[in-house]
Amino acid sequence: MSHRATNWAIQQRGLAPATKLVLWHLCDRHNPDYGCFPSQDQLAADAEISRASLNTHLDKLEQAGLIRRERRLDDDTKRQRTTRYFLGFEEEFTPKPCPDSGHGSTPEPCPDLAKSRVQNLDTNPVSKEPVITTARDAGATREGRAEVSAGDDGPDLDAAEIACLATCGERMTPAARAAITATSATIGAWLKAGYDLELDVLPVIAERTAKPRGSPIRTWEYFSQAIAARHARRIAQAARPKGAGEAGAGPALSSDDRLARLAAWLNSGAYVPPSAVTNTQRDALLRAGFVTEATLRAHQVY
Repeated sequence: MSHRATNWAIQQRGLAPATKLVLWHLCDRHNPDYGCFPSQDQLAADAEISRASLNTHLDKLEQAGLIRRERRLDDDTKRQRTTRYFLGFEEEFTPKPCPDSGHGSTPEPCPDLAKSRVQNLDTNPVSKEPVITTARDAGATREGRAEVSAGDDGPDLDAAEIACLATCGERMTPAARAAITATSATIGAWLKAGYDLELDVLPVIAERTAKPRGSPIRTWEYFSQAIAARHARRIAQAARPKGAGEAGAGPALSSDDRLARLAAWLNSGAYVPPSAVTNTQRDALLRAGFVTEATLRAHQVY
């Protein structure tokens, strides 16, 4: 694994999410000393897509000038070896067609490799790309992406989702990964609420996915409450005067301060379980004017 390569992949813009995910996994297989030589079966398994889809995304990456493929033959057996992938950040990268394979801006297939190997071999059991199965999910995902993409202040949603998926690592099953990808609008809500990707979001995801689970995580909403709590603790710690000592050494929060924090959580748009707000807190929030009845009803607090 090369951190330089994966960081470079995350910084790329203008790619479809699935194409960017393929680029990230390709960079994850990059060795700083030897280069990048993953097999198609390995890449397809990493990205959880078919080999036909994989080649489509690789073509898009090559057309965008981000990668170059070099087909290789064994000198003795004349059998095809794993493809050498040159990545855009490497010094030896040149977006020109390989003379042996013709891959590049003007593809002319090499006579030895002109017949596609994908047509007859695209029967591997790797699950297809995640699809949005309901109109509701599709609308929510598109809406969430539009809201985040409209601004220039925060991380790109596609890059943020790739980072979140990478943090989950191999502990998430293919079925859970497909399901959670359809809820990416939640990541947009996190970013819009001001949660920091590196300081708030990724640490919580890493902690919550560190151990095997009996039931799979199928929605990013599962992490929302913990992320909101971590964000609130981080902001409170940053606001504490220097020299105040470790957490717990300073004065206890007043009831108004606790209500203000609860109101900030409710007004952020993040998920708040109804059980997090007692009837006493509900009445106090309304009396102080910290929240509206509509906001409470939206969180099913009555």
